[in-house]
Amino acid sequence: MPTYRVLVRGKFDRPAGAVRERLLANASDDDLSGLSFSEAGTLTYSRHLGGFSFRVLIEVPAGDDAEQRAHDEAELLVMDLLEREGYPYRDLTVSSTRMDDIRTARR
Repeated sequence: MPTYRVLVRGKFDRPAGAVRERLLANASDDDLSGLSFSEAGTLTYSRHLGGFSFRVLIEVPAGDDAEQRAHDEAELLVMDLLEREGYPYRDLTVSSTRMDDIRTARR
C-alpha cells in the first residue's frame, strides 16, 4: 500500500471571540515540530490567524485513484478537526508526495 505525505492548506474564515482567543493560545511561531508529517496529522498556523497547514501521512490501497483517495482522506481529517474545534475555515487546497517516488542520492 502506498504512503502519501499530504499537505492541506487553508485559511481561517475570520474567527472571533472565544474561538479567536483559543486559536491564539494554541499558536506557536517558533515550534518546528509542527512541520512534520504524522499519521494523526499536525495542524500549524501563525499568530496572525490567516492561513493554516495540516500535514498527515496517509496509507491507501494501490490503484489508479490512490492519490485522489489520499487527498480526500486528508481533507476529511482536517475538516473534521476544524469543525470539532469550532474553527471557521475556507479555501482548502491539497497536495501530496508519494513516498515511493522519493529518491535518495547515493554517494
